Amino acid sequence: MIQWGIGVYFVECGRLSFFSVIRETFSSRNLTVLTVTQTATMFTAFLWWPYRSLFILELGATKELLGQLLMIETISQIIFQLPGGILADRLGRRRIILLSRVIRLGSPLIYLFATHWIHIAPGLLLASAGMLGIPAVYALIAESLPAEGRGSGFAAYRMVTMMPMIVTSLLGGILMDYFGVLQGVRYVLMASVLVAFFSIFVCWRFLTETLEMAEPQRSVQEDKPRPKGAIQEFGRMPRDVWVLTAVGAISAFAMRSVWSFMVIYAVEEVGLSTTQWGLIGTVVSLITTAITIPGGMLADRIGRKPCIIISRVLSSFSTLGFTFAGDFLQMGAVRALGGVASGFGGIIMGMQGGPVWQALVADITPPEERGRMMGMMGTISGIVSTPASWAGGYMYENISPALPFQASFLLDIAGTAIFVALFKEHRERVIPEDESA
Repeated sequence: MIQWGIGVYFVECGRLSFFSVIRETFSSRNLTVLTVTQTATMFTAFLWWPYRSLFILELGATKELLGQLLMIETISQIIFQLPGGILADRLGRRRIILLSRVIRLGSPLIYLFATHWIHIAPGLLLASAGMLGIPAVYALIAESLPAEGRGSGFAAYRMVTMMPMIVTSLLGGILMDYFGVLQGVRYVLMASVLVAFFSIFVCWRFLTETLEMAEPQRSVQEDKPRPKGAIQEFGRMPRDVWVLTAVGAISAFAMRSVWSFMVIYAVEEVGLSTTQWGLIGTVVSLITTAITIPGGMLADRIGRKPCIIISRVLSSFSTLGFTFAGDFLQMGAVRALGGVASGFGGIIMGMQGGPVWQALVADITPPEERGRMMGMMGTISGIVSTPASWAGGYMYENISPALPFQASFLLDIAGTAIFVALFKEHRERVIPEDESA
């Protein structure tokens, strides 16, 4: 009965409300600017990101060294998450977004000229420094959307920005097969540099600040003592934020332990070509795109928690399914399940989450503290997941290629159990931006 009701709701969403959600969401200039620049970035990025691990292996790294290298990336991301959130609340969203994009420009330049795997490390550091702007981006999106429509609004943003993956996964695979991984990646990196300059210019010219919306709240609370450091900030985090942080940290560890080894497993263990892996990615992107906005609308209607549970459970079994896939069609079915999970918007991707997860975080954080709380959540998740890629690489190379996927499944299920048991969603906790003062 529940499944039937959800199915009817999705049909209704698709028929009656899809275009109204798109229209209302992108009536905000900020959302339009972020969507245009992020979509352009995603187009070039996902021509080669699915094959980044193969690129690093081609530069002479072993799988364990790959894991260690990506652990450095995680550590450097930790350094910038909390400062990024604090600076976004103090200096404004726009300034930090611009700063982060200027810093991130150096990353593809370094990758472009890398001739040894050790050369990748500075590029990873600069890419991580670009994460400085993530809390600012999500805070700006939340403040540019009405509270009652955050689920569908975040979903619309995510759907449009992820649409390039429909073609880039397959196109990237064809490029890697035709030119070889090293040369194919370098051609794409040239385009990435041009897109980075475009993104910086458009954000500088058209992005507007939203932090002043929260200024009245500061005057109401100006007599309250402000925390002096990170320890005090951690202590002020509400219980629900701690629950989401714990679940996010477990999920980040699970994801990082397998994410960079998925394409390696598909190519080396299952025997797929990069073109076949790209074709599967295209199908997955189509599925995710089709479900994302209806999933966000459903979350606005029935609550974030049910959609997040569905998303997490499906994602866990998709990860486990890698160990049972023996050919192209089976791997396609496993990844398609992951596409459905992503469409529901509740999975955790490193230090970020799907649109419904981000909407839930925005719901329970006041605007004047949203940037730093998002930064703290990312910092804690990063600290916990720091050794994940190294652990995954060690298990893959020294014990069994299937073990990282099995361990990731168990961790994700544990995280879901914690979420179900400890997080109590109360719709009245959603904080309207014009009433929170």
